[in-house]
Amino acid sequence: MKKLFIFSIIILTVFISLQTYAQNFPQFKLPAARTQKEKMLIQQHPSKDQVFFGKTGFQMPANVRYPGEFEESQAVLISWAPDWDNSGNVIGVDTYSVYGYISAQLAKYLSDELPVWIRVPFAKDTLSIKNWMTVLGWPLTTNYRFYIFPEDDWWARDFGPNGIYYGSKDSVGFIDLKYYQGRDNDDKCPIYLSQKLGYQNFTSTLNGEGGNLMSDGFGKIFFSNVITEENSTPGIHSPIWSSQKTLDSIRNLFNDTGLISLMKLNCDGGTGHIDLYVKLMDEQTLFVSKYPDTVTSTDKQTIEDNYQYLTTIKSIYNRPYRIYRIPDPTRDDGKYNISCDSLNFDARTFINGVTANKTFIYPSFSDDIDGNKAQTAQVTALYQKLLPGYKIIPIDSRNITTNGGGGAIHCITMQIPAENPVLFWHPSIDGKQPIQSSYHIIAKITNHNGIANAKCFWRKRNDGHYTSFNLTDSAGYFIGDIQPGNLTTQDWFIYYLSATTNDGKTAVKPITAPEGYYQVYFVDSTNNLTLGVNNVDRITEKNYLFGAYPNPASNAFVIPFDLIENASVKIVVTDILGKELITISKNNLQAGMYKETFDANGLNNGVYFYSMYVNDIKLSTRKLVIQK
Repeated sequence: MKKLFIFSIIILTVFISLQTYAQNFPQFKLPAARTQKEKMLIQQHPSKDQVFFGKTGFQMPANVRYPGEFEESQAVLISWAPDWDNSGNVIGVDTYSVYGYISAQLAKYLSDELPVWIRVPFAKDTLSIKNWMTVLGWPLTTNYRFYIFPEDDWWARDFGPNGIYYGSKDSVGFIDLKYYQGRDNDDKCPIYLSQKLGYQNFTSTLNGEGGNLMSDGFGKIFFSNVITEENSTPGIHSPIWSSQKTLDSIRNLFNDTGLISLMKLNCDGGTGHIDLYVKLMDEQTLFVSKYPDTVTSTDKQTIEDNYQYLTTIKSIYNRPYRIYRIPDPTRDDGKYNISCDSLNFDARTFINGVTANKTFIYPSFSDDIDGNKAQTAQVTALYQKLLPGYKIIPIDSRNITTNGGGGAIHCITMQIPAENPVLFWHPSIDGKQPIQSSYHIIAKITNHNGIANAKCFWRKRNDGHYTSFNLTDSAGYFIGDIQPGNLTTQDWFIYYLSATTNDGKTAVKPITAPEGYYQVYFVDSTNNLTLGVNNVDRITEKNYLFGAYPNPASNAFVIPFDLIENASVKIVVTDILGKELITISKNNLQAGMYKETFDANGLNNGVYFYSMYVNDIKLSTRKLVIQK
């Protein structure tokens, strides 16, 4: 009883110190975005590009594959929140504030699932962390490893190594992008880790951060246009890079042929990174934030434009991506940040989470004392619906996003790809399907040691256990049929795949199986195991008028639009009084994406509007600024 009392007093003391400290943003803590001082360093110390890898004609190795974050990881890297002296020097790790507490929670929940690699600046910090974890009731006993080398701050996603596979044996390697000038210790993190692990580190002069790169594992990479803007900034490269050179560099480094560039947000705390509002949960599923109608920031329209564009993109299975909308977090008072200034100051998002094998840790904005606890519970339930089999863990991230921090949980974690990976290509049969006597399964399963056998496990509603059958190797594909027998519209069945390699490793698809699964049902109903994901707010493709670019424009501008049906289209540009100045008509266009270029030389500086008519019915109107 006495020990319990003492422990309670310790925890209470820690909690009070966290609450007190949370009200004072650390003077020397660096945001996720470049600071003004770091932007000045670009101009003061411009870079002169060196020969790639220091060898003329050096190329990336063969068979580079940039895995998805949702694939198997061997570990997750975190850089423990640092502590500073009054001069701004890092003097150790934080084991007393809310920032150290967030690092402690990550160490706890990640190590419950897989090894957590903890970067600290000094050897003494390892003991400080272990002692504090014990005080918190989460002693580090297994699944942890310390790496000791200097640090600037904790944004491990952005400076950390971008893990890849390469060569005939799927060797793990790192792609090391150029990080912010002025954060030289963090920029060297991939070099240090590669030396410790014996991995090849492929260094590039491409400026970019991991929070703005998202791969499907099959050749598509998603990012925002901040990466092309950044690399064309004077001082970053000499000579200055064009946007095309930046895109070519991404292709050459990651061997990704499908580059999906989205428009950056301007009110997200400063990074413009894609991970603040988009999450690729597997090779065919996207989560995207949804701002409420009350938001006045232009980012709301930018998000809707980006999401609508994503509906036109096909996954590796030549299907549209499944896109689910995730609500925007409120403030503690239950109201939303609506202006650009308020969003920049506190860029909250439920999207910016990290997948660690069978665990998903996402940023919440409440604790047991205050905040919108009801919304946290709703979002946790939503993720449980959409991610069967995942352990869903919220971590209060209010002190990461406030004061222009501009990041959250995803930004301070980085997955390290597993060795000896097993890759499943499987166009899943799930969702609402017609009733049939059998359902054909096809999968391409690869491992550098070869696949010894593959199976499909499935069960119907009311069955207490899974039934399995072997998948047959047919011309490099594993095939078979689920034969569920007599079905009614009230039935459903679930299934997953399993494969064993020639060296004895077993892997499953989805990665959360058998707790996770693919579900087939025959009528929309909340009785389905996933509670009917059809009831979740999803984007659907529609005829759409996108934002013109550049905007403001000077000599010319482009207006993109998308048609989901064959139609005749008219685009009209008017002045603020409604006078028609430019009209373009296109008859009998087939469904698809289009871009029309307009000459702006005849337009004076000012505000204009452009409208799109589909089959003579006005679709929408948007604003254009001419500035010469």
